[in-house]
Amino acid sequence: MTYAEILAAVNALTGHGDLPSETEQMIQAATLRMHQADFYARQLSEAQVDLGAEGFASSFPNTTFTRFRAIHYLRRYDPSTTTKSTLYDNADPKHLFDAYGREINDVWYAAGSNIVLRSSSAVRYLWAGWYQNPIISPTGNYASWIADLVPHAIIFDACSLLYQMLNQQDKSRKFDNLVLEQLALVKMQGLYAHGY
Repeated sequence: MTYAEILAAVNALTGHGDLPSETEQMIQAATLRMHQADFYARQLSEAQVDLGAEGFASSFPNTTFTRFRAIHYLRRYDPSTTTKSTLYDNADPKHLFDAYGREINDVWYAAGSNIVLRSSSAVRYLWAGWYQNPIISPTGNYASWIADLVPHAIIFDACSLLYQMLNQQDKSRKFDNLVLEQLALVKMQGLYAHGY
């Protein structure tokens, strides 16, 4: 469904077409809540990352990735042969040394809004996979695979959120069970990119 279709459905179910900016915010919040309920295969994106120069240690901003939510993997990449090799492990920054006090290599970790990479050999290019957030603003560019495949998850959640904002908890709770049913469908649609 498009944003306009979701908006029309929320307005029809709540009878609150008189709250356009609040309803827009609730649709955006519901869309993010549904997308961020899990790490879905449908949200994965891949691209080459150029670190700018070869090195054993690199740091780059997570804004390198479009609509960044979380890293799924980083691999060494050779663009001349399109070969993907070393898979870098995600490391806890508190555990970057082994039992003998030596630095652990071939790892990456998040440091604030940066991704830090430590490699056992010089690397310039990476092949990265990351989870993307949906496009919720501006509403004219709204894009969500959940809105396309399980739109009522967003519609019912936006209704619940709108009623919560209006302090009408009884009406909000009526939508909460519907939201849970729809979330189960979202998980079936999004966790795997294939059917049975």
